[in-house]
Amino acid sequence: MNQNLDNLAKTGKLKPEPYAKAEFIGLVSSARKRLADARNQGLSLESRFDPAYNASHAYALAALRLCGYRSENRFLVFQTL
Repeated sequence: MNQNLDNLAKTGKLKPEPYAKAEFIGLVSSARKRLADARNQGLSLESRFDPAYNASHAYALAALRLCGYRSENRFLVFQTL
């Protein structure tokens, strides 16, 4: 896999976990819905930020899961990109 991700797993920051297609599809689907919400110009910018942030996290987590890892730390999920 990826040596950097493997190193993070060795330190316990990431947890190796087999890829699950259904979970990946669910994360991508959730991200797409949240992005659609973020595009709602009827909401304030502050209200649009939250779904945009959560969509980006879902996409980042989907990428990490595709590589066979999981993290409970949101910052680390983004950092692994």
